[in-house]
Amino acid sequence: MEIIVNTDHQVPCLPVIFIARLPRTCHQADKTPVDWGLCSVDAYIKGWEAADQERAQSRARQRDLKLQTLVRLASVMLNKSGYEGLSLAEIANVLGITKQALYYYTKSKEDLLFKCYTRALDLAEQAYDHSDAQGGTGFDKIASFVRFHLNPDAEPYAILDNLGALTEEHRQAISGRAKALEQRMRGFIREGVEDGSINPIDPKFAEFWILGSLSWMPKWFKPDGEVSATEVADSFIQLIGDGLRPR
Repeated sequence: MEIIVNTDHQVPCLPVIFIARLPRTCHQADKTPVDWGLCSVDAYIKGWEAADQERAQSRARQRDLKLQTLVRLASVMLNKSGYEGLSLAEIANVLGITKQALYYYTKSKEDLLFKCYTRALDLAEQAYDHSDAQGGTGFDKIASFVRFHLNPDAEPYAILDNLGALTEEHRQAISGRAKALEQRMRGFIREGVEDGSINPIDPKFAEFWILGSLSWMPKWFKPDGEVSATEVADSFIQLIGDGLRPR
């Protein structure tokens, strides 16, 4: 996908940190706007200011903040265009830097994919830790997990749908960690069966259903759409409850 930069209008949606150097609006070659489902630019002004402050304190910290921004943007673009449609040149263009400068933050396209998947698993682990800390029944923990992912301030994450593009080493690392995290969801389901908040059910199939549905939400959910993240979370939890909870 070729990107054409238009500087006549302010970007309605941009990632953090690189904001001061970003082009105003990005369009595809057919003049239609590129929609990556990103958040409003206003939400990231404080992030840019924080990066400026970090610059004076630590170059390593500044690099880390910019790498986080790069991975956020790449995650959204992956969900929109897939790995084959992901272009480092386009990412550099959107960020207002050269493609060569991009290699300061990532070794290759495959390395960037690995970073996106690693970050997605980091976010999932945070959600599980948060749900465990909240306590309650097994079903309560599942509901907490869903709300953590679908709160209005939740960060975008890459869907793990192209493991075959990773090197063998990276693929094993991501697959192994993903399977370990899946066991935590099955643990919530087992707790629910034991405490009576969930009907007796095979935890494996229930986990496939819950995580399969939740993981694909970045494909269709838009934070600035007609339905809010809170409303989506409420509906999703109701659907899970209708399927799992005793009547």
